[in-house]
Amino acid sequence: MTFTPKRLALVGIIAATLTLAGCTGGGPTPSSSSPSDTPSPTSTALNNPVNAPKTQNDAIQQAQGVLATWYKTLSSVLVAGGTDTAPLKHLAIQPALQVGLDGADRIANGPLLNADGQSVPGSAKATGEITFAPSTAYGQTWQGVDNGLVTIDGCQDSSNYHITTHDGKPAMRPPHDRIKLEYQVSYDAKTKLWMVSKQVDLQATC
Repeated sequence: MTFTPKRLALVGIIAATLTLAGCTGGGPTPSSSSPSDTPSPTSTALNNPVNAPKTQNDAIQQAQGVLATWYKTLSSVLVAGGTDTAPLKHLAIQPALQVGLDGADRIANGPLLNADGQSVPGSAKATGEITFAPSTAYGQTWQGVDNGLVTIDGCQDSSNYHITTHDGKPAMRPPHDRIKLEYQVSYDAKTKLWMVSKQVDLQATC
């Protein structure tokens, strides 16, 4: 897996340059891969347990609902300063979770590039919201659960999301505000939770 500063990021969040690019390959990481990925009991405020999907349509509806909540929660975390990332762990597991954590860390601590191309350390200020509009989705078997893994393609729009670096200048924006992404959202039969598990940059605009 190779990271580049160019496709900036935010392949899930646009924290203006110097962030992670999307990763490709492989299936999602099981939710049991790390103790920190296990949702706490308070996660039901953001992500409610549900029974395993009976149909593909059920799976898609549930997975898209969690992905929509992930975007709203991620935007709220960034606008709040990026210091409280606990809500993100209730909605995503690695490697998707790391994209959100890295973006929040850039807002909380820097460095970020300002509009003049200067690397600015220190906390930044984020305003607005990043949104995602699904276009296609399908389910497949995952860890013995029919349609327990849903792949969702769509368009991420960061045109209404803006960052001001610690020096008070606008942050350098990525080349495109609207990019195509693919997400995998997986069902954990033990916790009965859908979790955003992987994000892939499709290297295209929308």
